[in-house]
Amino acid sequence: MKKKICTGIALSVILIYIGISLNQPPILKGSSENWSIVYKPRKGDEADTEKYPWRGVIKWRNMNDVKLLKVEQKDGKEAYPLFDKEMLAVETGNFNGKKLIDNETFYNPPKKEVLGDSTTFKITWEKDGTMKSELVDLYWKKRYFVKPLF
Repeated sequence: MKKKICTGIALSVILIYIGISLNQPPILKGSSENWSIVYKPRKGDEADTEKYPWRGVIKWRNMNDVKLLKVEQKDGKEAYPLFDKEMLAVETGNFNGKKLIDNETFYNPPKKEVLGDSTTFKITWEKDGTMKSELVDLYWKKRYFVKPLF
C-alpha cells in the first residue's frame, strides 16, 4: 500500500513538472559560424520592473578574443544599432572579449506577433586588423523540461 502511495506521489510530481515545463515561453535562439545568440527569460529582482525580464547572451564561438564593433537588429532593409561603443568596450562595457550580456534589447518579453517567426542581427567585429560582419537569424525555439522561474 505504501509503495502505491509513493509511486502515485512521484508520478504526480513528475506530471506537474512536465505540465509547468511545457508551458514555459519559447526563447529566441540563433547561431552562425562565429557567433551564437540566446535570449530567454530570467528571474527578476527588486531593481527590475518586469517579473521575468529577458536576458540575452551573444557569444564569440572561436578561441581568441575579438573586438566587437557593432550589433544591429535588421528589419527588412533597415538596421537599428543595439549598443553604443561604451557598452562594447572590452574592459568597461558588457563585452569581455568572448561574451556580451544584453539586459536591454528584449527586457520586456518580446511578442511573436511583433517579431514574426524570426529576427536578424548583424554583428560586425574586428579580428587581426580586418573587419568582418555576419548575419545571425534568431528563431523562436520551444523549450522542454526546463527549470521553472518561481
